[in-house]
Amino acid sequence: MSITKDKKNIYIIKGTGGNVKKFFKAMEILWGLKNIKIQKLEYKECDILSNLTDNQKKILDSARKFGYYDYPRKITSEELSQKIGIKKDITLENLRKAEKRIFTRILTEN
Repeated sequence: MSITKDKKNIYIIKGTGGNVKKFFKAMEILWGLKNIKIQKLEYKECDILSNLTDNQKKILDSARKFGYYDYPRKITSEELSQKIGIKKDITLENLRKAEKRIFTRILTEN
């Protein structure tokens, strides 16, 4: 990918360190490019579900699997509760807490 910014080209290349250096050396030789800088991108690992309890993960996954989040819903919260064997108020409490944690994490990281 190439992005031109202030008469500079930014190239994003994926590969091993040695191969990337060879690629840029070829660009320098073939196209006469000067002042090439190579910077390694750092990726932050993020597991969005890591801050959920096991019960929240189980209930959230069941809700997704049984169509609670489909539109229109394929299952009500009461039916979901019966399927997973947990009281409706506990099911809804866990879903809401899980949703809040997920949305809070998404919205505060961006």
